[in-house]
Amino acid sequence: MHQVDPIIAKLRISELDEYEPLQKYLPNPKIKLSHIAFGTLVLSILCTLLGIAPRVITGLVGALIPSFQAVNKYQTTGEIYTCLPYFIIFSTYLTFQGWIMWIFSFIPCFNTMCLLFVLALYHPDVQLSNTIWTLLQKVL
Repeated sequence: MHQVDPIIAKLRISELDEYEPLQKYLPNPKIKLSHIAFGTLVLSILCTLLGIAPRVITGLVGALIPSFQAVNKYQTTGEIYTCLPYFIIFSTYLTFQGWIMWIFSFIPCFNTMCLLFVLALYHPDVQLSNTIWTLLQKVL
């Protein structure tokens, strides 16, 4: 497990270890939430590479994790409006996902690229949703 700790730190998943509401559901206190999240992330990327339920996994990863982060941020700082650009862009992506998949279905590993796009939308280091949001505000 110590081999994945630098990767978890780089992805900033280690912040989950301090998330108190989920700590009570862990059967073993030695298990870290960051290791569970990292394993789930690796499993979801493998499933999308193999073509196993890519839309479901992308939807779950794109909706559940940022929802937990938004609720946690709202409870601690009261700034939930920083998450609104993400949810607006993600819901627009979900609305047109069928057409996007149909148009770009010839691209190999496109499902994996969609999952990585959704991850980049809300990752704290990339924050692609804020970049897209400011670009849209300039255009519109």
